[in-house]
This record gives sequence, C-alpha cells and structure tokens, in this order.
Amino acid sequence: MTRSIKISVLWLLTVCGFACHSICDVLPMFWGKNMAVAATDGNVDQGMIVFMMTLSFLIPACGVLCVLWKTKALKVINAVLAVLIGLFNIAHAFMELPSDNAGQYVIMPMMIIVGIVLAWHSVKHVKAANEQEQSEDRFDAAEHEQDQTKFKED
Repeated sequence: MTRSIKISVLWLLTVCGFACHSICDVLPMFWGKNMAVAATDGNVDQGMIVFMMTLSFLIPACGVLCVLWKTKALKVINAVLAVLIGLFNIAHAFMELPSDNAGQYVIMPMMIIVGIVLAWHSVKHVKAANEQEQSEDRFDAAEHEQDQTKFKED
C-alpha cells in the first residue's frame, strides 16, 4: 500500500472517529436521558457548530486533497493539518475524560492513536519527498558533470 493511500485511510478513520464520538455523546437520549444544556435560551452557538464541522470534516477533507497531488507544498500542508488533528485529539481526550459515558473510553484512545499515526506518516511523507528531491538534484549534478567532461574531451 502506498504512503498516500495509508494517509488517506487514516484521514477517513479520523472522520469516522469524530462521527462515532458525536454519536456516542447523543446515544443516551434514546434511553431517556435529558441532553439539554441547562441555563440556555435555546439559541445554537453557531461558532461552535462551524468549529466542529471544520474540525471533523473540512480539515480531513483538505488533508486528503493535499495527499492526492504530488507537490511538496501540499505534502507539508497535509503534515501540518495531521499534526494539528493529532494534538487536538490528545487535548480533547484529556478534557473529555473522565466521562460518565463509557463509550468515550473506547473512542478517545483510538482517536489519539489514529491521530499520532496519521501525523507520523504525514511527516514521513514530507521527509521522503525531501530525500527524493535531493537525490534527483544529485543525479542532475552528476549528469551535468558528465556532460561537461564529454564536452572538454571533444
């Protein structure tokens, strides 16, 4: 499996993890638990909704799109996004746990693992691109040197 496919699968797992995390939060409603936030006026915090949609869909979608194209800048952007998601997963788990919802004890550690593996593979992807670029530069320099030697001999 190529590195870009691995990274895309890890981004997909990230989206699935965010979806499972949200579902796990609202499942107690089906058993009659009151999920309403106390002392609110019924208005939805639009900023939080936009933040969560950005975090759970837009950033992973941008990460996958960055992996699809082979430019170095997009690989770096993907690595930065992956590291941010990994750090967010770690911080969010420490904010969320301990939880009265047992499902979060399964989802959050897995989200941390997926985030760390995603960041690791993404950074390796950038390093591999750098190494490939350097080897191409060395090859071009050696080829140029051979051409110069041939020219001098002629």
